[in-house]
Amino acid sequence: MVPLLACQSLQAGDLLIDVEGKQDQANLYLALVPADQQDWQPRLRELQGTETPLRLSDLPPGRYAVQVFQDSNGNGQLDLSPRGIPLEPVGFSGNPSLFGGKPTPQDSLFEHGTTDTLISVRLHPPRKKKEHLAPAAPRNGDR
Repeated sequence: MVPLLACQSLQAGDLLIDVEGKQDQANLYLALVPADQQDWQPRLRELQGTETPLRLSDLPPGRYAVQVFQDSNGNGQLDLSPRGIPLEPVGFSGNPSLFGGKPTPQDSLFEHGTTDTLISVRLHPPRKKKEHLAPAAPRNGDR
C-alpha cells in the first residue's frame, strides 16, 4: 500500500492561488472543495495566510472549487449580514458574479492536473451600507 501512496504524491502538483483585491494585511482564509459537491461543506482543505500566492501542496489531480475571504476583523470567520450578504471581502475560483448570491462549487470549478496549477481569485469588497439622508430643509419660496 505504501508504494501506491508514494505514486499518488509523485503525481500531485501544488495549487497556487493568487488573490487580487486585498483590502489590507488581514488574514486570508481559503477553503477547497470537490467541484461536484452541491455546497461548500465539507471542505477538503483549509488554509490561512497573508502572503499570496497561497499554496496548497501535493493536491491530487481533479476538479475543485475554492472560496477565499479576508478576515478584516480577525474573528476567524466570514461575517454575514442577517440577509446572508458578506460583510468582508470574498471571492471564488473562476471569479463568478456574486449578483445572484453565493455561487455553487460547480459555478467555481477548475481542473488541476499532475503539475502545479496557478489560479487567480478576485475578492469582491463588501457592499457599503446605504446612507440614509435626512430630507432637505425647505428653501425660501418652496411650499
